[in-house]
Parts: sequence; C-alpha cells; structure tokens
Amino acid sequence: MPTVGFLGLGRMGQAMAPRLLEAGFDLTVWNRSSATTDSLRDAGARVVAQPADIWRHTDVAISMLRDYNATRSVMEDESGLLAEGCVGKLICDMATYAPADTLALAALANERGARYVDAPVGGTVDPARSGKLVVFTGGSADDTDQLQPILSPLSRRVFNMGQQGNGAKMKMVMNLVLTVYWEAIAEGLAMAEGGGLDPGAVLDVLAETPAALPILLSKKELLLGQSDTVGFDINGVQKDMRAVMRTVAELGLSAPAASGTLDAVSAAASCGAYGDQDVAKLASYRRGQLFSWDRKNEP
Repeated sequence: MPTVGFLGLGRMGQAMAPRLLEAGFDLTVWNRSSATTDSLRDAGARVVAQPADIWRHTDVAISMLRDYNATRSVMEDESGLLAEGCVGKLICDMATYAPADTLALAALANERGARYVDAPVGGTVDPARSGKLVVFTGGSADDTDQLQPILSPLSRRVFNMGQQGNGAKMKMVMNLVLTVYWEAIAEGLAMAEGGGLDPGAVLDVLAETPAALPILLSKKELLLGQSDTVGFDINGVQKDMRAVMRTVAELGLSAPAASGTLDAVSAAASCGAYGDQDVAKLASYRRGQLFSWDRKNEP
C-alpha cells in the first residue's frame, strides 16, 4: 500500500482520515491543533509537526482545510506544503473554493514543481464516515489515475471533470442547486406549518414525490428541530454560496435563485447561534420567523 499524507482534521477530515487507515494505508497526518491527532496516532497514524514534514514519508498528500486562506497559508509558509522537498509530489486538494482560487493554488503548486488536483466532494460528515462521498477531480489524467486507489475508500463515485479547476466548477454547480433546495424545503415547511399542516407528515409526503432528494428523510430530525447534529454548518454554506455568486459574476450570468438563497443563508448565519448549526436548521430559522409573524399579528 502507498503512503498517504492528510492535512486538516476538522469535521470532514476526522471522518475521512480513519477510513484510509482502515483501508491499510500508511498514513501521515498534520493539523494545526494537536488535539485532533491523538486518536489517529493511537490508531496507527504518523503525526508530523509541520506540513512540509509530510513529504519525508509520502509522495501524495490530501488537503482538507477550511477555506482558501487557510490552505494558501499552509502551502506558502516557510515550513509549508510547498517548501523544499515538494518537487514532483502530488497534492489532492479536497476543500471547496471558487474556481478562480483553486486555479491560483494550482498555479502556485505548479510554479514550485508540485502537482495539483482539485478534488472537492459532494457529501458531509456521515457520507465521509461511511466512504460514500462523491468526488469531482480536476487535473491531469496521470495524476487523477494515481489518486483512484486512495480516493476509493473515501467515495462511492469519482468523476474526472478534466483540467485543473474543473472539479471546483462542478462543486459550484452542485452547491448552487443543493443550497437553493434546502432553503426551499425550509420555506415550504414554514408555509405548511403556517397553514396548519404537520411538518413531519409533510416531509413523509414529500419523500414520496419528485420534490425529494435521497438525503431528505435522513435530515428529518434536523428539519423538525429534533436533533443538533452538524454535518455542514450554515457558516460554511454561506462561504460556499459566496464562492458560487463570485463564479456566476465572473461568468457574466444571472442567478436570481442563488442570489436570494445567499441572502437567506446570510440572514440565518447572523441570527443567534444558527451559523454553527447544520444547513437543515434553516427550517428552524424559518419557523422562528413564522412564530414571530404570528405574535406580531395576534389580536
């Protein structure tokens, strides 16, 4: 089995990295906070102090950091991923950014002699934990072929979208559709409850209609406010939708549904503790608005 590096042990990284160990890979990990590396060390992973140290143990590193600025810092720092020793190494960047930012990172890696594949994912913590992510890769055919056995235990399907940046473009398309969907479900449930329908029954009905995505019922407890599990938080959704709208603008397109959804997500993110809650909690935010309207209009 080849050795693999992994950088970034947030919610997604903590779900993904153990799968590589379970699949038999010799795993080397790095994270800014050492608190999240202890369980992986106990399970057999090698922990390094600096990103550049990854290359002493492997030729392939997966990066799953929170945002573009974090990734650029980890790549450019004196002891970063693009320090001396990166020439010929392969970086598989699985985080989500606007395509323009992805291409900037790819150019930086290429300038330093490293290889770069953007490979953002469809799916949140539960699919990551069970190895059922969908991956969209952008990079050379040789590089994406080399990644196939590494991505296999992490995903149920890998789509090669072509050149560098194309994986990020596919992720923008998916995020636009999916986020508009969750906002639509939230608004629909608020309308149902305002009209005297039981939201749980409404979700059961929707699940039997063309209005249901496969993930709908798995989010039922979150949608009904009966769970606090976080797969992908509203702050993260807001960040990604800003990247979507930036991409739309760069293409000279109009996306009124996406624009309105970004406004709705931003309002929820700025309201109390909603920003740290799962995207399905947009339904609770909309329900709170409904109750506020009811109180304002009481006789």
